[in-house]
Amino acid sequence: MPFPPARRLRPTQAAAAVRDLPWRHALGLLGLLAVVFAAGIGLYLNERDVRQRPVELGADTARDRVTINAAVHRADPGNRRVTVQLTADPHGRYAVDKGALARPIKLHTNATGAEEFTVPSESPGWVKELELVLEDGTISDYPFDRYDFTLALAATAKGKALPVELRFVDQNTNFEVTPKATDYGDEVVAVRSELKRSRSTFIMTWFMIATMWVIALAVSLACWLVVNQGRGLVWGALGWMAASLFALVGLRNAAPGSPPNGCLLDYAAFYWAEALIAISVITLVFHGIRAEHHRGGPIDPLLAWTPAGQQGTGQQDADPGPPAHPPRRRTVGPGSAARRRRGGGSKRRPGTR
Repeated sequence: MPFPPARRLRPTQAAAAVRDLPWRHALGLLGLLAVVFAAGIGLYLNERDVRQRPVELGADTARDRVTINAAVHRADPGNRRVTVQLTADPHGRYAVDKGALARPIKLHTNATGAEEFTVPSESPGWVKELELVLEDGTISDYPFDRYDFTLALAATAKGKALPVELRFVDQNTNFEVTPKATDYGDEVVAVRSELKRSRSTFIMTWFMIATMWVIALAVSLACWLVVNQGRGLVWGALGWMAASLFALVGLRNAAPGSPPNGCLLDYAAFYWAEALIAISVITLVFHGIRAEHHRGGPIDPLLAWTPAGQQGTGQQDADPGPPAHPPRRRTVGPGSAARRRRGGGSKRRPGTR
């Protein structure tokens, strides 16, 4: 069978056909996803660079000095403690091969329980953790809680103060540490910093607040529709609502930083969302029990509501079946009528079978 000749499209028609192809929408969606992905990577890199940018103060220009690297390792606002990890990096005549101290030195700090300790010599892998007290702020303001803390230290050898350089850096992903004031005098370095939640924690917390409110409003709207349509116990809707009630508890416990019960997050979204979902479930259950008890059995969802807004009877209407056709009439021709008038319409002629 010969094929029909191909129809040529005009340039305008060809361009319109290309514009209407589905792959153009797919490419647009992929481009949008690429932009969102690139924005997320950019936000992460920016937060990482800001967090790992060190603050240097003290005798940073002295040839013979001891550099103390202080990294904020973790924070515990519940116990009002922040942990700072110290390492020593000697320079000049205070150092030997492999970056170890030439002689033991003493470090004096403002940390509770570690006001004075000795750094051994020829130990390049020395690490010491200090616990500093968090000032101001309260954890119940989560995620907007902010705290202040101060780190001060000095180094001595044989009772003589040594030139000290402090390199202060933030290495805690859940918090952002911002130095507010620095001081150096009489071979003592001090830095006062502010501790607050990180950007990623803020993004996650706002997402959780929005999600809780959207789920609670969706459940409330679904409950209103079922009640307004006069339906009975809709088990699928009840299962979804009850699952949402307990799913929000798991979402709340997944909040970064493990905020305590009764924080700002709970009063802003969690408590209200749980209350709306619980009220919707209880309302739907009692309405369904009352409706099915009043009508004497389960209610067919297809007959519970009509487009005119009238409530159904709850009983299945009998199927009337196909419409009955009227009986077919026998058509009578003119010859038959003449035979009736002669009285021989129903008799056979002689000789016929």
